[in-house]
Amino acid sequence: MALSAELTSPSPVFALVAGETSGDQLGAGVIAALKQRFPHARFVGIGGPAMMAQGMESWYPMSRLSVMGLFEVLKHLPGLVKIRKRLIRQLIELNPTAFIGIDAPDFNFTVEEKLKSHNIPAFHYVGPSVWAWREQRLKKIREQVDGVFVLFPFEPPLYWHYGIRAKYVGHYMAAETRNAPSKAAARVEWQLPESIAVTGLLPGSRASEIATMMPIYLQAATLLLAKYPTMQFVIPAVHAQAQSRIEGLLANLSAQQREHFQVRTGQVETAIAASDQLMVTSGTATLQTALMQRPFVLAIKVHPVSYWLMKRLATTDWVGLPNVLAQQTVVPELIQQEATAANLVRALTPLIDDAEVRAQQCAHFARQRDQLDLASSDLVAETLMDWLPGLRASAQGDS
Repeated sequence: MALSAELTSPSPVFALVAGETSGDQLGAGVIAALKQRFPHARFVGIGGPAMMAQGMESWYPMSRLSVMGLFEVLKHLPGLVKIRKRLIRQLIELNPTAFIGIDAPDFNFTVEEKLKSHNIPAFHYVGPSVWAWREQRLKKIREQVDGVFVLFPFEPPLYWHYGIRAKYVGHYMAAETRNAPSKAAARVEWQLPESIAVTGLLPGSRASEIATMMPIYLQAATLLLAKYPTMQFVIPAVHAQAQSRIEGLLANLSAQQREHFQVRTGQVETAIAASDQLMVTSGTATLQTALMQRPFVLAIKVHPVSYWLMKRLATTDWVGLPNVLAQQTVVPELIQQEATAANLVRALTPLIDDAEVRAQQCAHFARQRDQLDLASSDLVAETLMDWLPGLRASAQGDS
């Protein structure tokens, strides 16, 4: 069923809201694609430097939405609610041609629901992970949006089942990883010889993940050193506080062992690129590692209550995105009690020693990168015109 799109001005007005850097990059791409089709369009809402560089009028600083952590969210909640209410009022008064909320689901779904109730077409870019757990959220999302742009090819059928328009547009990270540094360049950055074996340790970004997984990774690393005495280990930390935590754990190793480890802040991409293989805690890092064609083993351990809830609400048999994409176990997953140092070494050793095993895993990764690497921004723009026929009709007159 097509939506009506009555243009309120000779050229369309698009409203967008992004809440963090990744959303700002996605939004900038969408604005650029829409500008190609509607050179005189107006873009308003909330965005960062990339979106503003494309000519967007950002009514509020995007940094006000970029709040991480429960305490920080609670502390800033009154201000966030105030911004959201004012934004909704402004958008209803403006009556834009369409609204696109980019990620930031806690903020954007409420905005989308309010605008949809006022007959303003509202769309969401980056569907929440209903494929992983709590699929029932789609019943609520159906009432909030007119369509969703999703990153993975297995997502649209889930939305269609609940009567929600959904379009697979590919994953932005696939294109980004094609421009990642080479192994040689990354090793120059980390001051590592090309000839030695390097294993990356990606324990996660949250304090709880580092506290739980880093000791296990370090135990596994010391076992690997017994088998491969010249091996080096690289550990990227998401920020200085995480680096400090990791360095505190490294202090428990002997001085000789510590010489085999490096920790740096903000070097995830170069750490992956410099590595021959990695140990990775579940999350976006699993997809990034796969798209960068590096063999790895996934390991994760969470609070028993959290694990029990996740198991009850899960809608997939796998945790890691490469396995979900492949619908088979391409990457070994060590979950909860299985996430031990001995099991990590047992799973990682074939990836170190057997070129065929490495090649098989990387072949899956290469196919996934090809599958996800689409012209996402153009697909979003074209799909908007499919969903809003009045918008497509106006494209000819806006050139």
